Amino acid sequence: MELLADRVEVAGLHGPLLLPTTLHASPRRVELVAGDPGPGHVALALALAGRIRLAGGAVTLDGDPDPAALRRHVALVDVPDVSAPEDAVTVRAAVAEQLALAGLPSSRAATRALLAAHGVQDLAKERFEALEPGARTRLLMDIAARRALTRVLVVTAPDRLGGRPEEWWGAAHRYAGEGLTVVVQCNHATVRALGQPVRHELGVAEVVA
Repeated sequence: MELLADRVEVAGLHGPLLLPTTLHASPRRVELVAGDPGPGHVALALALAGRIRLAGGAVTLDGDPDPAALRRHVALVDVPDVSAPEDAVTVRAAVAEQLALAGLPSSRAATRALLAAHGVQDLAKERFEALEPGARTRLLMDIAARRALTRVLVVTAPDRLGGRPEEWWGAAHRYAGEGLTVVVQCNHATVRALGQPVRHELGVAEVVA
């Protein structure tokens, strides 16, 4: 599904959380949104998923501006203080909770199978923060992509955790190859490290490469 944010703004209590931002994301593509760390990334993620009131602009999914459609089809991956698991819980508990929130089987057997598929079954009883950054992002992307109604993945600031961006960049393209629309928000240094042009930035209109 085609996701379009047209000069979207989000206001906070003491000033703007997100200045006018434009994004065009299409199926089978990965779009990077570059911006400095801070509330702007979270505000944009919430706006793309129809979960926050806009101060300006509009977000549409295949031309539909209904926030309910965005909430149905846009999955938020690892958004700080929104969809990110608590670091202090165990890997097994965090994954079970994420599966349940996605409407997927979350039994011990289902959780164990998913952890084994990602090669982290030995860390099931460790704190979630023990996962390597790349493994964490890939695992959370996998759960979000499995949700029956997911058509768009919005992955927020995976580079805040460190690690090598290539570890999740390949996974993002795999899900795009399966037909999903994928948006990844990160900082400018990560975009450069991936050798990608800056096509979308927080707080400014789209830059056409």
